Amino acid sequence: MKPNLTITLIEPPATVDGRLESRLAKDVYSLLRFPPRALPILEAVLRQNGYSDVLSIDPEYNRGTNGQLTAAQWRRVAESDVVGISAITRTAKQSYELAQRVRRLNPRAHIVFGGPHTTALPHEALQYGDTVVLHEGEFTFLDLLARIGENPAQPAFDEVAGLWYRDEEGALRRTANRPFLSSEELSRLPFPTFTPEVLRGMTCNVVNTSRGCPFACEFCSVIENFGKQFRFMDEDATVALIRHAISYSRKPIFFGDDVFTANRARIKRVFTRLLSEGVRMPRWFAQVRIESAQDRELLQIMKRANCSTVFIGLESVNPETLKLYNKYATVEHNRQAIENYHAAGIKVHGMFVLGSDADTVETIWETYRFAREMRLDTVQFFALTAVPGPPLTQRLQHEGRVLCAGQWHLFDAQHAVVKPKQMAPYELEQEVLRASTQFYSLREAFRRLFSGNHRWFNFLIRIQGRRLARQIIRDSQEYLDSLEKLHHWHCSLEQEAQQLSHRVRAVEEWSTSIEAKRKQVSAYLHETGKKFADSVRALPAEFKPYASQLVERTCAQLQKHFDAFLSSDSCSPSPPALGED
Repeated sequence: MKPNLTITLIEPPATVDGRLESRLAKDVYSLLRFPPRALPILEAVLRQNGYSDVLSIDPEYNRGTNGQLTAAQWRRVAESDVVGISAITRTAKQSYELAQRVRRLNPRAHIVFGGPHTTALPHEALQYGDTVVLHEGEFTFLDLLARIGENPAQPAFDEVAGLWYRDEEGALRRTANRPFLSSEELSRLPFPTFTPEVLRGMTCNVVNTSRGCPFACEFCSVIENFGKQFRFMDEDATVALIRHAISYSRKPIFFGDDVFTANRARIKRVFTRLLSEGVRMPRWFAQVRIESAQDRELLQIMKRANCSTVFIGLESVNPETLKLYNKYATVEHNRQAIENYHAAGIKVHGMFVLGSDADTVETIWETYRFAREMRLDTVQFFALTAVPGPPLTQRLQHEGRVLCAGQWHLFDAQHAVVKPKQMAPYELEQEVLRASTQFYSLREAFRRLFSGNHRWFNFLIRIQGRRLARQIIRDSQEYLDSLEKLHHWHCSLEQEAQQLSHRVRAVEEWSTSIEAKRKQVSAYLHETGKKFADSVRALPAEFKPYASQLVERTCAQLQKHFDAFLSSDSCSPSPPALGED
């Protein structure tokens, strides 16, 4: 007999400033409304295991509330024994604010965090909640609830694998790792449960039939969350899940698998079976890799099964960037994949990540021209984003190139939050936004209306995209202005460093001892360092930690550089680039 726990699961939506009750943020996916992925399956698992008083809430689907919880939902939170909050990086700040409000409203509630962001940063999340479920949460959450049911005041979490928690002394504890779900376990999961509000408001359904990815793209967090191995639902379970989704909604389906065509033979069997059984598929979309485009039989079956669009992470038209990202692809491979999907009558949504160490401003416009030349139906131009977890983020943090850690609402790939090597963050964001507005422009809309395939779709999506891109620019303007201030600050530091170099060069010509020269250079460095530090105070608040760290590293490197110069016979002392060894 399960304890009579009242369990509420909440996934806050993204907002423009990271506050819980602010205006909802916009991106390309705002043109569609997808239901949440994690909470519906978690609710179904809990119900399957005897927990009857469970409710999942996605405030974005509340009518007339601009994504806020209703009064009835707040009352529900106040009565809950357990409140689970799902957070991705761009919703972390509002998730923490929600937890604080839950704590004030209902001090006895046990607050559980889950999702990619809190898996990567559990110490941060435990400032606001009681436990953090790591990685996949279905079985971990069940074990956690069992311990709460046994002893609500002091649950024994030490034997629940896959958790971080705070013990009775306030110390943070991590339990043993929990293995990722096997393919057999995925196949036995119950069908997800959607609330009436979500069913009414969504424009596309979401179906997930696999987890994991072995490809290890440098910037991607999938491996951190779901492991290096693909795990697939078996054919019977996959067919049953798709049939179930169609049974309650004929709306288009988005297959949320990170690489839907990873096992091409499986996909062929599934759709061949659905077609032979007379299942009339609604339009559907899926994320794929370019390798799938070489299988003409697969593409034919996908088209027969009513595949509308594939989402492909093309990432870059810069060969060096593709190598840096560990994409194991070439620009020519990308080009061929687009052509093959188009030849099969399937639209292509291309996704590009701009701002690698090999990218310049010109790379952005080469990417735009490639997207236009290849007649991509839709695109997303992402600014490289250091979400917590992936190898890229760890490297950028070590190099001091993450601009505003903690301002998580900005980590949405629409804001430049990383200092690229070959352009300013201001240039990265400005040009990414311009490329988007060029792609989704009236000129492009009419060009596509009068040539090519899917003419009306391409015309209308550009009209919609233009409106959306303009809104994104308006929402981003304040941050773009802040980036411009940061850019000017960077330029002023470079000028100060050059002036310092001239002053040191003059000292080198003095007919005094090395020690006297070093003393004078140290005085110059101290004076310049104070100017650097004072200048940080004028920067927008979100950049001050980054700027202070850069000043400290730059001063240390200048000291080392000039000490070496004065101790050698080398000529004019050109200082190193700011913040670089």
